[in-house]
Amino acid sequence: MIRSSWRSRLTAALFVATVCVTGSVAASERPLKATTHNYPKTPVELQRATAALVEVFATPTQYWTPDAKTKGTRIRYANRAGLSPSTFVLQGEVSCTNKSTQPVEAIALAIVALDAFHQPIHALTSQQSYAVQQIIVSLPKGATKRIKWEQLVRVEDIYEVAVIATRVRFANDAIWTAPNEELIDIF
Repeated sequence: MIRSSWRSRLTAALFVATVCVTGSVAASERPLKATTHNYPKTPVELQRATAALVEVFATPTQYWTPDAKTKGTRIRYANRAGLSPSTFVLQGEVSCTNKSTQPVEAIALAIVALDAFHQPIHALTSQQSYAVQQIIVSLPKGATKRIKWEQLVRVEDIYEVAVIATRVRFANDAIWTAPNEELIDIF
């Protein structure tokens, strides 16, 4: 009996320590369809995109300590009604291949959230239906690297994500910019 009580206390302490150290608890993760688009003559080719929508709960408002005498739980969970609402984070990865003759120093990726009917939605910012992620990455000529990105989103009704390279900075300070086309037209 004493051993099981000791084990349950240790398990509870490890859970609380994990929550306290990480600062948040990811409650759910939903994989999304992810596509890439490469403009003609893009110096960096995007391939094999993946994306997921992660729901993150806020930090508990009270912490449990091993020597505290309690009557019941001392942790108020953030996913209960009336407490801090959860936030949604769009996470993804994409393979980038340098097709140019020069080394790449940075890439700007446009992340476009789409609904179930393949229409851009204003999930990322209130003004635009896409967000731009600036990725600092060293990519030698001909090299391929898997790049991770993350974007806070305002809604959870995302069905698909499109990833597009819109700018590339080379080691010699030259900058390639994507043609000035409406993003909606390229899908």
